[in-house]
Amino acid sequence: MDALIVWKLLAIVVVFAAGVLGGLLPWKVAGSRRSESYLGWGNAFAGGVLLAAGLIHLLGDAADGFTAVWPDVDYPWAFTIAAGAFLLILGIERVLPSTSRHAVGAGHLGSDPESDSIIEAAEDTSKYPYLLLITLSIHSIIAGMALGAQQSLAGFVVIVIAIVAHKSAAGFALGVSLHRIGTSLPRARSLILGFAVMTPIGIVAGTVISALLDSTGEQVFEALFDAIAAGTFIYIASLDIIREEFLPPRSDRRIKWVWAALGLTLMAVVAIWT
Repeated sequence: MDALIVWKLLAIVVVFAAGVLGGLLPWKVAGSRRSESYLGWGNAFAGGVLLAAGLIHLLGDAADGFTAVWPDVDYPWAFTIAAGAFLLILGIERVLPSTSRHAVGAGHLGSDPESDSIIEAAEDTSKYPYLLLITLSIHSIIAGMALGAQQSLAGFVVIVIAIVAHKSAAGFALGVSLHRIGTSLPRARSLILGFAVMTPIGIVAGTVISALLDSTGEQVFEALFDAIAAGTFIYIASLDIIREEFLPPRSDRRIKWVWAALGLTLMAVVAIWT
């Protein structure tokens, strides 16, 4: 078996575990006043990691990929696709869902917008909340497909770090918010499992599609999903995480900035070897 396939299988387990453990952790630290701080610091760190992964790694790799396939085409395909992915996720998360006035005014401290939308949907007993959960997890599937499409270990490592950082932080945010509104553990567990499984689904899909393509198609597929993942990561970092953690300014904003800077620095250092 190809070594990269083995690493991808391991990534499926690690990413899934990060989402589940992050989501269930609030039930272990319930009542701790420090849980809000840990959530904010973790989110800020994940924001720095995702921002750097999108701007420093994935956009550059996507641009190189398109240039290698179409050397005579002088058009910034990677940046155009990344910008389109940014707007696509914006539309899915902020335009399509119907948000109640109660949800708009709630403004849970340190919560993740993705989690808040899922929680609002979870209050409905129809099938729609679960469809909305899948819709809001589209960026997880995209990130997974980008990981599955990777043909180099260096690119694989970069995306794994970014995904695990976000998955654990977002899972924790989801768990904290579900616990806060009194969701029963069995119901919360089902939502958390649904959230956690989205990225592994993407990894499997990306790996299978990449394996079915010829050499050129494989290069185009990898470059395409690198660009899409770049736009998605930049969106999550800027609008889903950093904006929520720093606007309005909070008392621990300096510590959060340090955590965000640490996340970005980590990925910038990784770029030395990738």
